[in-house]
Amino acid sequence: MLDPVTRQGRRDRLRQAMLDAALDLLVLGHPANVDYASGYRSVAADIIPGTPIAALLGVDRLVLVAPAADAAAVDEAGVGEFVPYGRFFFEARDPHPAAAASDRYGSFLDALGVALDGFGEVGRVGVDGGLGAEAVAAVAARPGVDAVVPASDVAYRARAVKLEGEVDALRRAAASACAGIAAALEGAGEGVTERELASMVASTMAAGGAQPRFVVVGFGERSAYGDARPTDRVWRRGELARFDVGCEVEGYWSDVGRTAVLGEPDRRQRDRYAALVAGEEAELGVTAPGVEAEEVFAVAVSAVEAAGLRPYRRHHCGHTIGLEVYERPVVAPGWDTPLVTGMVLCLETPYYELGWGGMMVEDTVVVTETGNELLTSFPRELWVVGS
Repeated sequence: MLDPVTRQGRRDRLRQAMLDAALDLLVLGHPANVDYASGYRSVAADIIPGTPIAALLGVDRLVLVAPAADAAAVDEAGVGEFVPYGRFFFEARDPHPAAAASDRYGSFLDALGVALDGFGEVGRVGVDGGLGAEAVAAVAARPGVDAVVPASDVAYRARAVKLEGEVDALRRAAASACAGIAAALEGAGEGVTERELASMVASTMAAGGAQPRFVVVGFGERSAYGDARPTDRVWRRGELARFDVGCEVEGYWSDVGRTAVLGEPDRRQRDRYAALVAGEEAELGVTAPGVEAEEVFAVAVSAVEAAGLRPYRRHHCGHTIGLEVYERPVVAPGWDTPLVTGMVLCLETPYYELGWGGMMVEDTVVVTETGNELLTSFPRELWVVGS
């Protein structure tokens, strides 16, 4: 669980963003925004489509609306005010708030209405895109609500600059992903399958206390398949292996990419990978406060092509990361958002050629006052296995 200072700091930033937008209340339904406000992430909302959850944040009050099945976990998380909905039965020998949560309110809208009533006259209410049209209409219809306005950008602005505790969680998540790739490469050899290496990655991340979220391992021609799932395809000498993996620590994501070859790489493999590394090095060289995200993208593409890999066509060369693997801004054309100290980005230069293979290098950095600091420490070379 995140430390109390970080949890309170997130809430303070969200409240300040709310006040800057002239809002009296935020009603958040996107799971990552609910987590940011309350410190609680509902498993049901993540895995069961259509399970609504909401955090209502005022200037001096927070209320969480979630399924009754979440009651015990909500109590453990120390969220505070909780309005449950739906039916779920906990048995308890001694009095426990979770045991009384079932059947209090039949639906999410009923519980949301009760939570809203507790805030009284609220004036301007900001809602994010995760709340759903029916819930937004219900908020707008409540007495005392003068206006309902979109607030997804408000939440993203608050989340964009990371607190020290958030950076620490992101650093640990990145380290866990790197450890997973390292363990897989150490255990790799001719005849190993994509699925076997993916299992090594995932088990290492889990053993280190992280929650595995995605593990892409592709060999040979399948290394060019983007985000394809691992199969029983075996690794053969001379072939590339592309890793793109991520996990969560305290809700914060990692996203790390590396490339290996079984046996000595040929000249094309070496030259192309060197060009991709040159592109990422160029990104690292310019990532600093005040630099626009689209400028980082342009520098990356130009450096890859200057190093001999032409044409180099990409829709993006990185993204910010936090409670979601893709946050804002994206390192891509059209994103003229200036980088700010405390933003955390994944910088990447992948390449996919069907019939030949795929390569990538991807690392995580935090923007500092003087530039940036790498959160990943695993070497970025083209890894050679079994030479």
